[in-house]
Amino acid sequence: MKVYSNTDPDVKPYLQRISKYAQQAQVMNLPYWIFVQDENPIGIIAVGKEPIQLLASPGTLVALINLIDAKQPRGNIEVFAKEALDLAIQKNAEYALAGFRFNEETAIYVFQELGFKEFDDCYQMVCQLDKDFRPSADLQFVGVKKEEMRQFIAFAEIFLQGSPDVTLTEALKHFHELPDEFLSLYYSLDRFYLVKNDKEVVGVLDFNPNSGLISNIGVASQLRGKGYGKQIMLFALEQLNKSGCKKAFLRVHVENKTAIHLYESLGFVKAERYKRLIWRKRGKKV
Repeated sequence: MKVYSNTDPDVKPYLQRISKYAQQAQVMNLPYWIFVQDENPIGIIAVGKEPIQLLASPGTLVALINLIDAKQPRGNIEVFAKEALDLAIQKNAEYALAGFRFNEETAIYVFQELGFKEFDDCYQMVCQLDKDFRPSADLQFVGVKKEEMRQFIAFAEIFLQGSPDVTLTEALKHFHELPDEFLSLYYSLDRFYLVKNDKEVVGVLDFNPNSGLISNIGVASQLRGKGYGKQIMLFALEQLNKSGCKKAFLRVHVENKTAIHLYESLGFVKAERYKRLIWRKRGKKV
């Protein structure tokens, strides 16, 4: 099995075929390596410092592993898994995340044999933006200015609590640690809103108007069940529609039944189910 770094001139023939998997690394300017068997890309690993997944304090070294071709013989997947983990260890990563489609059972088992543990299980849901979405006028959506991002983060830490989403739960522990330069990057990608009912902040929202991804939606715990979540979602869908997006996307944990029911009532459907496994350096906790 051959391994090419992203700076290797010989990697060029594979770049288009792995673009979907290398996108995050390229956007965040992370070094990555492509594993190739008989001219077929099998997988990719990127290494960088938090905040990448926000599952540890900023500065923590992280490895992100993605299997590209799950139809490869088990032996090839075993070689990729071992060599990718060896590379993560060589680069002193404190933890490694490996992502799979839910039905890639052989690959999941291979990684589990190497010490990876199940960490996350979620759906990607998709909504066609082919109709009008009109929130009620009861709520006010106040755009967050760049200098107000710390205030947004403080509300998000409170309003996003209580989800069965383990990734979100871990990330919330480190929200307040986000460095200013990351907040600036974050702000350049998403639109952020504080949601108010009169003068009271009742929720938060952020989404990417270019990709159609709804990143976070949260409602104050004491106000849940009053329809605020639905109105916030309608506003997000309306804004994405106005931005020219044809589809809206979001990620939701499979156990978050309440949220899934809400999203389905608005036209979202389950497009894919993904599992992520995590490997932790001995003695480290994430």
